[in-house]
Amino acid sequence: MPCGTPFPTCRSKPQTRVDTIVKPATTLRGQIHRLLTLDIKRWTLLGIVMALGVGVACYDSDVGEITVGDSLRMEAPAITRTGSTPIQLFTEMHYQPSYRVQEGPRLLPPSQSVPVTGRELRYSKQDEYGELSVPEHLAQSYDPAQAEKLYTINCAVCHADNLRGDGPIRSFMTRGPFPADLTADATRGSNDGELFGFISGGGRQGLALSAIGRQSASPMPEFRLLLSEGERWALVQYIRSTIGR
Repeated sequence: MPCGTPFPTCRSKPQTRVDTIVKPATTLRGQIHRLLTLDIKRWTLLGIVMALGVGVACYDSDVGEITVGDSLRMEAPAITRTGSTPIQLFTEMHYQPSYRVQEGPRLLPPSQSVPVTGRELRYSKQDEYGELSVPEHLAQSYDPAQAEKLYTINCAVCHADNLRGDGPIRSFMTRGPFPADLTADATRGSNDGELFGFISGGGRQGLALSAIGRQSASPMPEFRLLLSEGERWALVQYIRSTIGR
C-alpha cells in the first residue's frame, strides 16, 4: 500500500547517516595500532617477569615446587626421572605398576627411604665399577633360563640373540653410536664389575659421559633405572657364560 493512505499507518524508513556506520579509515587504523601496541607492551612485560623469574627461581623437579627468593612458593608439575629418559612419554608394559587379581593399591615408600635389605651403592666411574664382583648370593641363585629371558626382553633388540650387535633395530640406525658387539675382545677383556657398570650406566659412552655430568647420545638406556641390581648382575653372568672369558 502506498504511503499517505489513512489506514494502515505507514511510516517512511528513517534515513541513516553513512558516517555513523562507516568509520573513517584513519580511526580504524588508529584503533588497531593501539591494540597491537598494548599487546606488545603486555608480552614484553610478561617476558621480563619470566626472565627475572628464571634468574631467581628454583624448581625442584622431584616435588614440583618453585621457590622465588625466601618468601614466594608455587607448585608446578613434578617431573621425576624414573625411566630411561628424563621424561617418560611411553612406558613399557613389563615395567608398568600393574596389579594382580584382587590385589589392592600399593603404598609407595617415602622418597630416599632405604629398604631393610640395604640400598644399592651408586658409582659414576668405570674404575669404581671395576672393583666390584658378582655378589656371592646372586652367583649361587643364578638362573640361566631367567637370565636369558631378561636378555631377550631388554637387550636382544639391539645386541641380537647372538650378542654380535646386529639386532633388528640396527638396520634402522643411520648414525652411531651403534650397538656393541658383545663377543668382541673389548667385552671379553672387561671384568664382571665393568660389565655391570656398562649395563647400569648406558654403555661405555653413557658411563663415561655421566661421570663428567654430560648427557649421552647413545640409544642404550641406563638400566639402573629399569632393572634391579640382581637383574643386572644376572645379565652380567649371562653374557659371561655365553662369550666366556
